This record gives sequence, structure tokens and C-alpha cells, in this order.
Amino acid sequence: MKAVLRFGALAVGVALTAGGAGEAAQPSGKKASQAAAESRKGAARKQASSKQGPSKEAEAASKDASSKEAARQAPQEREPERQGPARMGPARMGPGSDNTPRIADAQKDGLADRKRDEAIEGFKRLIPKLQEGSHRRADMLYRLAELYWEKSKYLYQQEMNRYLEAEKAFDAATARGDKLEAPKEDHRESERFRAETMRIYEDLLGGYVDWPQRDEILFYLGYNLQELGRRDDAVKRYLQLIEEFPQSQFVPDTYVQLGNHYFDNNKLKEARSYYEKARASKVPKVYAYAVYKLAWCDYNGGAYDEGLAKLQEVVDYAGDRGEELGDLKTESLNDVIVFFVKLDKAKEGIAYFKAKAPEKRQERLISKMAAQLVDVGLYDSAIETYRVLIQDKPMGPGAPDYQQSIVRAHEGLRQRNQVRAEMKRMVELYRPGSEWWQANTGNKPVLRNAFSVTEEAMRVMVTDYHQEAQKTRQVETYRLARDIYKQYVDTFATSEDPEFISDSAFNMRFFYAEILWALEEWEAAAAQYDAVVAFKIPERDSAREVSNETYRKNASFAAIMAYDKLVKIERGQLARSELKDGQKVDENKSKGQIEKKGRITKKDTDQAEEPLTRFEDRLVAACDTYNKLYPDNPDEIDLRYQAALIVYDRHHYMDAARRFGEIINKYPAERRSRDAADLTMYVLESREEWLELNKLSRQFLANEKLLKPSPEFATRVARVVEGSQYKWIHEVVYQKEKNPAKAAELFLEYVKEFPRSENADRALTSAMVIFQEAGQLDRGVAAGERVLTDYAGSPFEPKIRYTLARLYEKLAEFRKAAAMYAAFVDAHDAATRADEARKAKPVASKGKDAKGKDAKGKDAKKESLSSDAPSADEARSSKDEERRQLLAEASKWVPDALFNAGLWWEGVGESDKAISAYRAYMSRFKDRPDVPQLAYNIGLVHEKDHKPAEAARAFESFAETYGRDSRTSAAQLYLARYRQLIAYRELKNARDTERVQGELVRGWAKLSPEEKQRPDLLDAYGHARFLAVEYDWQRYTNIRFKSVATIRRDLTAKQQSIQKLEKAYVDVLGTGSGEWGIAALTRIGLAYADFARNILESPDPAGLDEEQTAMYRGELENLALPLEDKATEALEKALGKAYELSLYNEWTLAAQDQVNRYRPGAYAQVRQVPFRGSEFFVTSDVAKEPGLPEVSQATPASQEPAAPAAPAPASHETPAPAGNAAPIPPTASGEAQP
Repeated sequence: MKAVLRFGALAVGVALTAGGAGEAAQPSGKKASQAAAESRKGAARKQASSKQGPSKEAEAASKDASSKEAARQAPQEREPERQGPARMGPARMGPGSDNTPRIADAQKDGLADRKRDEAIEGFKRLIPKLQEGSHRRADMLYRLAELYWEKSKYLYQQEMNRYLEAEKAFDAATARGDKLEAPKEDHRESERFRAETMRIYEDLLGGYVDWPQRDEILFYLGYNLQELGRRDDAVKRYLQLIEEFPQSQFVPDTYVQLGNHYFDNNKLKEARSYYEKARASKVPKVYAYAVYKLAWCDYNGGAYDEGLAKLQEVVDYAGDRGEELGDLKTESLNDVIVFFVKLDKAKEGIAYFKAKAPEKRQERLISKMAAQLVDVGLYDSAIETYRVLIQDKPMGPGAPDYQQSIVRAHEGLRQRNQVRAEMKRMVELYRPGSEWWQANTGNKPVLRNAFSVTEEAMRVMVTDYHQEAQKTRQVETYRLARDIYKQYVDTFATSEDPEFISDSAFNMRFFYAEILWALEEWEAAAAQYDAVVAFKIPERDSAREVSNETYRKNASFAAIMAYDKLVKIERGQLARSELKDGQKVDENKSKGQIEKKGRITKKDTDQAEEPLTRFEDRLVAACDTYNKLYPDNPDEIDLRYQAALIVYDRHHYMDAARRFGEIINKYPAERRSRDAADLTMYVLESREEWLELNKLSRQFLANEKLLKPSPEFATRVARVVEGSQYKWIHEVVYQKEKNPAKAAELFLEYVKEFPRSENADRALTSAMVIFQEAGQLDRGVAAGERVLTDYAGSPFEPKIRYTLARLYEKLAEFRKAAAMYAAFVDAHDAATRADEARKAKPVASKGKDAKGKDAKGKDAKKESLSSDAPSADEARSSKDEERRQLLAEASKWVPDALFNAGLWWEGVGESDKAISAYRAYMSRFKDRPDVPQLAYNIGLVHEKDHKPAEAARAFESFAETYGRDSRTSAAQLYLARYRQLIAYRELKNARDTERVQGELVRGWAKLSPEEKQRPDLLDAYGHARFLAVEYDWQRYTNIRFKSVATIRRDLTAKQQSIQKLEKAYVDVLGTGSGEWGIAALTRIGLAYADFARNILESPDPAGLDEEQTAMYRGELENLALPLEDKATEALEKALGKAYELSLYNEWTLAAQDQVNRYRPGAYAQVRQVPFRGSEFFVTSDVAKEPGLPEVSQATPASQEPAAPAAPAPASHETPAPAGNAAPIPPTASGEAQP
């Protein structure tokens, strides 16, 4: 079977066991020549750096696939890593002086090379003079080969130096922008001398068959052939060595090299065979390395535990031999990580490294294991490992990197809450100024690394969440991104030290502001936009390159728009938005345009200055800043005008004059003014001096000379009289003076004075609400009913009916309330149909100007009373719009009206009407959260009406329809099944009772741990488990000691039965249900009491005299006494638990009664009290109670009445069952009574 090597190409010649195995057996005189073969690679590459071309050691190190997290250890220099087992060089090419790092000395090397050249020439002159085939000539050839090898190493070093210099120059030229051809390594000269060495080896093998060092030559030749990639030729030489010199000191090394060859070619069987032979040699270095490679054979064969054991053996073996096998121990400790990761034994790995690894290497090994756990997706184990690293050195330089890795691991698990928590923890622990920061103050590179690590992680994280939010548009994801942005800005964009202001701080502040805008958090967004405008980018090229200056202009404009919204919210012109979970967010939605203000209206300059509100002040400043930074922008005039109007409205007339003067000077063509005749009324209106305005407008209306020139003005003044009178009553008397009694009377007088006023029905509506607030409910009802009588078809009819229904509720006229709620729904539906019909009619005149549009919505009631009267089309359009607004307002109440109609119909005993209302609610608003609960409630209504069959069907329908609905919890479904069980028991439907009881027992496992703690669910489950024991209880109680002949058999059966029964009731007790736990304890007591009673009531044997009978009965009493004690103990426990839980029911009475039989008078006799019920009860929650309705302001045709408060949101108002009344418990002898 072909073995799959999972970790790529294996490194060649790693110095971990550079000495090999044969060194101990070599004559000391040969060590120098043996070391020469390996030193060429060792010394040359250590001096030449890792850029050497064909080095397989460098290649192996570069292929390390462990995670980058392990590479971030600040306190330690990262060692080169590789994957897969290390390679061992030949034993006799082992450690020598050339492998020791030394300072390169060009002069000494050059001198040595010249001496070497002289020696080569000397040997070349001497060798031809020696006898062909003599050992002397062979020795000289061998020494010449060694000189060639040293020459090859020297040339190789020179070639590498030239290459590195050329590469350095190439990098510098590339940085300057020059285009040059990349340098290449050239080793032709060194390879020529290496080839000459190989040729001499071949000559020695071919011409000197009796030379004693042929085994050594065969080994070196095979080794060099292997390095040159001529693997088959190398194998032939190795096999020749084994065959011709089986006792050679090079044979163990040869086994290792052959094992490596087959291992490299995925032939594990052959490789294992040679490694086993090498291990059998018992040469320490070869033995250790062979075991090491056998471990990797196990790994590639899937025997991970065996491989782990072998590597641990190598660590112990090498550790016992000190520095001799120190490198192999190091590599084995490094490689054992792979096995721990493969077996997912992180905890064992941590303990092992702490026990076996040098203390200074433990952190690096454990962190590398953690990184590899992340690489293979074992995030939980990786998190535990990183936590150990942090716990071991909480103030260590590597702690920020480990915490960052924990964050990434949680992200890999998609645990967003944990990502957020660990991210926050990372920032808190390692932010500037933290305890860790103080502990590492003297190490600025470490601090900078922590800053970079936390900044990068948080920036990448928040960017990912921001992008995900843009894709999903989910408000929850936006809020998560917002919170991380805030942490980022607070930590990386606010320091006084520019070194610790991130390059991305400017952009991230802007993105944070954009997120806040998208979430409609205007105040926070405005503050961040201001911060972006004022932000000083650090004086670093990297920061300037990253920062996008266009964001500053965008932020300056966006700040204006945000403050404008805040001002409008402040003034009540805009509702404060609050995005709900699940809502979609449109981040790309336009922020709008600068609002075009109307004409300037002069104000009374005697009015005292008022301070600008905080947001008004910020809006003015934002307008000024934008115009200052970006002069002559397209919005400049509107921004200047907006700022001027704000200060003008606050009566800062000097500042306003200056600002208006600037506008005039710069934009002389602009004209915005009001007519003088309307100015005074406008000023009074703007100051909301309604009483003064009413007096003044009445004077105007009485002045024929003033009105005669302009009928339109006269009409406008008449509107002001009516409107200001209404506003004075509503806003001053009612709202400001808080005098509802006076306001109500004035509204009635208003209707009397202006019975045909367009505000008459509005005034009566307001009076109705005020009477309601004043507690004069009867007068409120009278006012409302008058609207329905005298102003039929009023757009306020739905509002009137809805408010009347609520008044009837307070008057306890629930039948009227139910009927009026139903009438409200009918009125609303009729108004909706009428509105649709009006929309369908062709419009006579389509020439609507912008004024008509301005009269819509909430702005309609803010239209000046003293403005020009609208046209007929505008008036009709305004009325239609007001109707639609009232209809829209009423539409919000329809759900609660239907709900309350059902509630009160149910309350007055009209169950059919209640169910009809509930079903209408469920049909019209089937997506509302409380619909499943209402479906459940219908079953409770049937239950209350003692209609178990209908109740069972309703609960079954609930389960089938809403069982899989996300709005229905598993707990609710479970309770529905339980109510079915109660219904089926009442119907004495044994089959369905047993079916549902089984479903309840099986369904308990599907509930969440939280749901399993709910008392109602515990009682339902406990009851189901209790009923499951009924059959065994009946069997137990049916065992009677009726015959002396069968008493021994019956006694045994009774004993076995009570053991089973007691265990079953203990299981019921274990459910945690208080009520049914008490019932189970009571049943245990009653079971023992039944046992004792049966013993005492058993017949006497025939033929006993009086004395014998007495003795027999005495023995029976002795048998019964312990049972009675057990019965008493269980019953007392049941009673104690009942008192603890404040439960008093039939089971409590049964327990007391039985104890009284044993201890008469222990509990007082229970006095029977006849049942007294209330007039009615309902199973739903109380009626949904929105706030009191308000009526809008009095401006005919153009103003919107203030609505009653919206009905309570259905998401928070769901009907609940009246309770889970426990059914009558089964008794000791049957099913009905205890």
C-alpha cells in the first residue's frame, strides 16, 4: 500500500544529528576527513544566508505551514520551522570544527585557499610517480579528493557571497524604480571540483580493490550521489557497501540512508525495514534517529498513538545523553506537536512540554501547537492552549498575540458574542495605559507590536462585520459593528501620542460615524462627524497615504444633516427613531439635501433673547464650518440662511441681522419677506400667544375698513379667529395651565359659537378626552356620542368610537365596550373603503402646487393660521390627507380593538362572539407575535365553558397550526398538549389520554434547560409522569391478603410491587414538580399504609385458639409497624414540602387524613366551605391599554388632529392562560379522589 507523506519534501542534512552514529567507533585520526564532507554544507550555508539556491534545508524551512500566530512571539527569535521528519546526515560526516559558527576572515580564507592550491599541485606531481595500484597511491588520491572537496566548499562560499551582493544591489535598484534582470546563482566552478572529487572516488573503487578504506569511499560516494539527485546510483552504492562490508562501521549509517530513500518514495514497508535494522545496531545516534524515523512511519501509516510514544522515547533517550543528541531532542520536541494536534490532545501536550522541554522553549512549543490546532480547525483546543499561555505569563510580551489568536479562533467557530467579548478583553488588557502596557513600558517594540496586533485585529474584524452588515442589512449586525468601531476609536484614534494613533484612525472614525448614521443614532453620529472634521492625521507617510481626505468634506456635510435632524426632534418636528431587531438598514440611502427655507417673517424685536439649544448651537457651528472649509459650495446660501433663521428664531436679532446682511451682500437677488398686514399675527402665532392672537384677529375681523380691500384677507382672519380660539383652549388652558375642567367647558362653548366650524367635531373630540382625563366619564361619553349624532360622517368617528369603548371599560359597561370596539372596527373598515373609492375618482384639477404638498402630515398643523387660504383643491386635498392620517392612526388601533372586543365578550360570557373576535384578529393579523397565544387562548375559553371536546380540538389545532411557528415556544406547545391531556381525561378518552401522556413524557427532553425550570411545565411533566404510574398503582392496590393459603405468595408479590412502585414515584419526585412531587410522596406513604393495612386485615389461620390468635395478631402488628412508620415518614415529608411551597390541595388533605389515622388529632379537621365564584373571569390578559388619546389642533382643512396614543404593541401584549389548574388527583384506591 502506498504511504502518503503528509508533510511534503523532507529536509536533507539538517544538523540535528550531524554527528551520526558511527563517530564513537571511528579511529580518532580519521575524524577530520570525515567531518570535511559535511562541513562543506554546514559552514558555507551558515555564512551565506538562507538565499542559497538549491539548499533543501532552506526549502524545508520555507515550507513551514504552521500558523502565523506562533511566529509573532516578540520575546524570542523565531527558529526556522519545517514540516515532516528531519533528516540525518552521515555519521562520519559528523560534527567537526567546520560546523562551528565562526567569523568569516577573507584574508585567512584566501591564504588557506592558496596553500590548498599548492598542496593540490604537489599531490598532482607526486601521485603519478607512485606505483599504480599501491595503497600508498590510493592514500594520496584520497587526500587529493579531500582537498578538492575543501576547494569546492571554498568556491561555493565565494559564489554565494557574490550572489548575495548582487541580490542586495538588485533590491536597491528596484526600490529606486530601475528595471534590471534579477541575479542568478552560479555554482559551475564549485561543482567542477565536486565532480573531480567524485571521479577520484570512482577511481579508488575501480582500481584499488584491496584498499582498506573502500567501505568509507562507497559510503561517501553514495551520499554525494544522493545529494546530486542520482538516487538509484546512490542506492546501488549503499547496497554494495552492505554486501561487501557487512561489518563496516558505515553500515548503520547506510541503513539510515536507505530508509530515508524509501521513506522519500512513499515505500513505508521497505523504509521501516531499514530503520529497524539501524535501530538494532544500538549505536546511540543511529538508534535514536531510527526510532525517530519509525515514529514518522507510524504517522504516515495512521498509527498516531504508536508514533507519539516513539517520539517521546526519542526525547527521553536523547535527554539522557546530553549535548550528544541535543539537536535530535529539539527536533523531536518540535515534531511531537504534530502528533498531539492530530490526536487532539492539547492538554496532554501542554503537560508534556512543561515536563520535558527546556523552560525557555516551552512557550514557543506550546504556542506552535496552538497555532497548528487553529490550522486544522480544532478551535476549542486552540483557545484552551492560548489561555494557558496567557495564564502562565499574563504580562509576557507574547500575551497580546495569544489573545488575538483566541479572538480569531472564536471567529472560526462563528461565535460572534465570544468574538465581541474576547475582542473587548484584548483591548482592555493590552490597550495603551493598561496594566500589561505598564509592565512592558520599557520595551517599545513590544508595545508597538501589541498596538499593531490589537489594532489590526480589531480593524479587520470590524471591517468584516461592517461588510457583512452591508450585505445582510440586519440592524443587529450593524449594532455589533458599531460597538467594535467605538472600541477601535476609543483605543486607537484618541491618544495624545501620534505614535499610538493608527494610520487608519481617520478613515475608521468616518466609518464609525457612517454606521451611527445608518442606525439613526443622530447625536452620536454628529459628534463623530465633528471629530472627523477636526481630526489631525499623524505626520507619517503611511497615515497620509491611507487617509481619504474626501471623508472630511463628507463628514462636515453629514454633521449638518445630523444636527438638523436633532433640532427637528428637539422641536417635535421629527419623531425620534428607534430601529428594532430584525429591521433592515439602508446604509447607502441618501442623507438628503439642505432644506430650502421660506420667506423671512419679521419678528417683534422687543422679545428677549433666548439661548440656543445645544443642538441648534451645534447646527449653526456646523453650517459655518462647512462654508469656511469649502467656500462657494452649491449649498452655501441655504446653509447661511438656515443658520440665520435659527438665531433669528431665538431672537438674537443683531447676530441674525449680520448673517442676513452677509447673505444680501453675497446674494443680492434673493428676496424672502412677509406682508406687513400678516406680520403681527405671525409673530404672535410663532410665539404661540394664542389668546392675544385671538383678541387681535377678532379686532381685525371687526374692522370693516381693514377687511374690505381684501376678501381673501378677511377669510384668512376668520380662520385665525377660529383656529386661535381652539389652540388657546387646547394648548394653553388644557396643556399649559393643566385645567381640563375649564378647557372642556370652553370647547363646548366653542362648538356653541362655531357650530359649523370645521373644528367643531374636533373640539367635541377634545372635550371627550378631557372629560375622560378629568374623571368625568359620563360627560366624556356624552360628548363622544354627540359627535356621532350631530356630526355624522366626521373623520373623527373611528377615534370617537375607539375612545368611547375605552370610556365604557372604565365605567365597567363591558358589554357596551365590546360592542363599541366591534363598531370601531366596522367604522374603520367602512372609512377605508370610502378612502379607496375617493382615490379611484378622477381629480378635477391636477394643478396642485407645492403649498398643497406642504399641508400634509404633521407639518399641516404647523401651517401658519395667518397664511393665505388654500384653494378648493388644496382644501379638499388637505381634508383627504387628514382623513387618511386619522385612518392610518385608527388602523394602528384595529388589532387592539379586536383583541379587546374578544376579551370583553369573553368577560361577559359571550364566548362565541369572543372566539369570533379572536379569530378575526388571528385572520387579519396573522403575522403578529401574539396570534399563536390567542389560538391557545381559544382552547382555554372552551375549557372555561366546560367544553372539553372543543377545548381538545382547539389545542390540537393550535399544535398543528403553530407547532412549528417561530412565535411558538416549545414550552407553549408542551402546555397545549398538557391541556389536551386534561380535556381527554375529562372526556374519559383513555386512548387519547394515554397517547398524549406518552407524548408529554417523551417531549420533555426537547425542552431547553431554562424551560425545564418553569413551574407550570414541571407540573405538567410531573403530572404526566404521575399518570404513567397509575397502572402499577392499581395493580399494587389490587393485591389483597384474602386467603391464608396464598398469603405468602401475595406477600412476596406485594413486596416486589411496592419496590417498583416506590422507585416510580421517586422518579416523579425527581421531576422537580412541587405539586406532583407532593402527590408522589403522598402515594408512597399511602402505599406503605396500604401494605400495613392489608397485613393487619389479613385473615387468621384456622384452628388457632384465642391465645394463639392473639400471638399471631401480635406478630402481624410487629410486621405492620415498620410499614406504618415508613408511611408516616413519607407523608410527613409530603406535608413538609407542601408547607414549604405553600401548597394546599387534595393531596395535602389525603396525607393529613392518613397521618391522623396513625396519630389521631395530629392535624385539625378540615371545615368544608361552599364554593363562591366571581361574576365572570377571562383567560386572556387584561385589555390592551394604550395612552390617552389627544385631539389635533384647530385649523380647518390644513391641520391634523392629535391622535390618541397608539394601541399597545402586540409584541408586548400577549394573552396568557388563567393558570394551569391541577386536575383532581388519583387516590389510593382509584382515579377520582385521594
